[in-house]
Amino acid sequence: MKTTNAIVREVYPIIEKAISKNINAYKRNLQVFFQKRSKSIYDVAPYDRIVFGENDANDFFRSLQINKRDILKGIQNTYYWRISSFNPRAAKDEFTIAVLMVIRYFIIKNDMKNAELSSIYLSFSGKFYPSIHSGKWRVAPPSENRHVMDYVINNMLTNKFDLKREGSVFGAIRSLCVTWLDSYIDIFKSDLDDEEVKDLIQQLHGRIKSFLGNIATLFYDAYEKGNYLSYDSDADNENSFRMADTNSLQIERYVENTMNFINTNTVDYTLCKMASDTNVKVDEVKSIIEGIQNENSNIPLVKELLRILVSEYVASTGDKEIVSYKFVTWAISAKPNSKNKNIIRQKEIIEHWLDETSPQYRKRKSRAATKSSYYKSVLFYYVLAINKANK
Repeated sequence: MKTTNAIVREVYPIIEKAISKNINAYKRNLQVFFQKRSKSIYDVAPYDRIVFGENDANDFFRSLQINKRDILKGIQNTYYWRISSFNPRAAKDEFTIAVLMVIRYFIIKNDMKNAELSSIYLSFSGKFYPSIHSGKWRVAPPSENRHVMDYVINNMLTNKFDLKREGSVFGAIRSLCVTWLDSYIDIFKSDLDDEEVKDLIQQLHGRIKSFLGNIATLFYDAYEKGNYLSYDSDADNENSFRMADTNSLQIERYVENTMNFINTNTVDYTLCKMASDTNVKVDEVKSIIEGIQNENSNIPLVKELLRILVSEYVASTGDKEIVSYKFVTWAISAKPNSKNKNIIRQKEIIEHWLDETSPQYRKRKSRAATKSSYYKSVLFYYVLAINKANK
């Protein structure tokens, strides 16, 4: 059967027009979506069934001010519409097709940060993660046998698993989305036909299915063999009981929460105000942070800085609670002449950003007090962002 171009010809123009006018409303919708599910999405393992219903899809269409019936009309002109047994079924879903075209819009605009975030959003929508998760754990979600999943995370996963490397469900899904985007970026940019649209959906679905399937296999293996029983019974005290939520996993959860806060919000003016001083005014702090975060190459450095701030606090104080002002006070306190490689790296990252984004800093940094004010302003902003994002 000859393929068609209905999606790119009929659906994409609707999306292109809508997203260009309503991008802030669209990003607010994403922010609300992730916040409502933050406990499950940022957990260290896929314990919960994440719900995605018709109301969630309707919120998306409202944010873009489009009628999903218009999207359906385009889908009905694809070669596969009348094939009753056609797979993937998501290729006939208005929401899936619309978000896929949103991703295409951001890729064409070379806005990979929002393309990535939209891909993660699509991954957690109804036809992907929620339905696959329910299929892998048909009887009961892992949250009802949490001790088994704890055993799997601590004793059976190796660093070849995204979940182990990234430290959270969000991190693992983000990792596979980045790989998916990198693999198909040229197809997204092309005048893709409906067969290629189908392939893009199938590939994302397959990656999520593999991710959850591999963990489910280990889960049921541990459950059926009863390995988790010895793991549980040998735990005589808190020190010997290796909980899944170890320091490193907790740190990654804090970092991912903050990255979500940064990616789904504009620069927080209130935090800029708190981070400013007599040498660096509020609007200048805002301009510097915008300069940092609008440059895609800085995003990995932002994540690295967040990880340093949280991990050094936990390592130095033994306190894993970062929503108190104790964390803020410790993180912004001066650490002169430190030989700690992480503190040195922290300074390198911030000074690099200042040199790249602030002409005023380059002019004024010869004065030690002024240079210090600029450094503290950037540091203070990200410390406050960590604190706010995890409350």
